[in-house]
Amino acid sequence: MTRSPYRRLRQIGSRSRHTRTVAAAAAQRVHQYAVAPGESMEISVTAKQWLWQFEYPDGSRTINDIHVPVNKPVKFTMTSEDVLHDFFVPDMRVKHDIIPGRYTQIWFTPTVLGKHNFTCAEYCGKDHSGMKGDLTVDNDADFAKFLETGGTEWEDYFNGKDPQKTPALWGKMTYERVGCNSCHTVDGSKSKGPSWKGVFGKMEQLNNGMTVLVDEAYVRESMMNPQAKVVKGYDPIMPTFQGLLKKNQQDGLVAYIESLK
Repeated sequence: MTRSPYRRLRQIGSRSRHTRTVAAAAAQRVHQYAVAPGESMEISVTAKQWLWQFEYPDGSRTINDIHVPVNKPVKFTMTSEDVLHDFFVPDMRVKHDIIPGRYTQIWFTPTVLGKHNFTCAEYCGKDHSGMKGDLTVDNDADFAKFLETGGTEWEDYFNGKDPQKTPALWGKMTYERVGCNSCHTVDGSKSKGPSWKGVFGKMEQLNNGMTVLVDEAYVRESMMNPQAKVVKGYDPIMPTFQGLLKKNQQDGLVAYIESLK
């Protein structure tokens, strides 16, 4: 019995539609896992020979140490300052190339509390084997406490273990990172705000005719309530940093200003 060619065409058409349906479903699934959910917490990752730097949405930074909340999606936006690197968390099966001059992204939802090791999975030079760290998955309370302290990078500047890392140096880094340098110089030149050079420990004349000693209390007050005592000759344009500067950043700025003799 001769089969109808039209029946054969119908079978081919049916298979073609099925193939397209499967392909569309696969593409949708790939898109679903390639694009991070809108509620993901974004963390910036910078790789460089031979360390990892992480920055949180509030500006907190860590080196070779990262904390993430459990059961919540996290998106890493990653770049390299020098050569090709590869961020790899073996027991989470999280792995992605990091390319110099480009930004790549990966997202995941951590579900297991505790520490997980991460490393660079792309040979990147002589100290490649030491380019590793800990990813800690915290419960909500522990993660909130971690963020309140501003990460862990600052600790090395206050524990005295490295004489090259001092509170004043941390203050200098904070001065540059949070934008103090856009209004305050450290060389005595004039800008939108008074220069910090040689000001600590001296009497400063204010716009209201009074004078004030530039000590730790005055510096901290000026960060949180800058309109309270405005230096003569300057406009009250400085915004408050209440809630924006962590205690370690405030401590560092005080130490930095005191060091500018």
